[in-house]
Amino acid sequence: MPKPIIHTIGHSNLAADDFLHLLQAHGIDCVVDVRSTPASQYNPQYNKPALAEFLKENDIVYLHFGKEFGARHTNPKLQDETGKVDFEKVQATADFRLGIERLRQGVDKGYFPALMCAEAEPLDCHRFSMISNRLEQEGFEVVHILKDGVTATHDELEQTLLKKFAKKLPQPTIFEPEIGPKEQLQAAYRLHNQLVGWSQKTAATDEAADGA
Repeated sequence: MPKPIIHTIGHSNLAADDFLHLLQAHGIDCVVDVRSTPASQYNPQYNKPALAEFLKENDIVYLHFGKEFGARHTNPKLQDETGKVDFEKVQATADFRLGIERLRQGVDKGYFPALMCAEAEPLDCHRFSMISNRLEQEGFEVVHILKDGVTATHDELEQTLLKKFAKKLPQPTIFEPEIGPKEQLQAAYRLHNQLVGWSQKTAATDEAADGA
């Protein structure tokens, strides 16, 4: 039985019509907005009311999953010791699990959804390391739509992630021979979390720009 497919996409600074063409080219009929704050200071066409209306006019459903899949969390229980949001802790929450269940229900009803955030590049965004990797573990196949319209599988981007952090990944030794590809990938995800995760310290900067 084929796996249910979930796409991801970043709106970046695309004109609304160009964004629409990307969605249509990949058969997307439901946009799931995973921004905690569904607004864009520099690209107001992606403010929630404007975007929802534009998509509706073009027969595409708009849903906001900020509570379920957003990256900004002020609850200290969802942060690490430095105050940065810990993606693994977020993945364990009831809200996050509900988001996965709602996605599954939508796919079962015949929708072909794409998770949307602001960043054009998935590896610059929490949609890759906080959401997509968990969806893959839950039996979905995740495909990332890039700004130029081509796609990358999640597996392909994981290989890029491993190369990016290759020098920082744990290696098997005589004392820790159990370290293998699984442990290295988990370490790479945690390093990516540190790179893109939101924290209260950067909140002022985030408020002046498009955020997760």
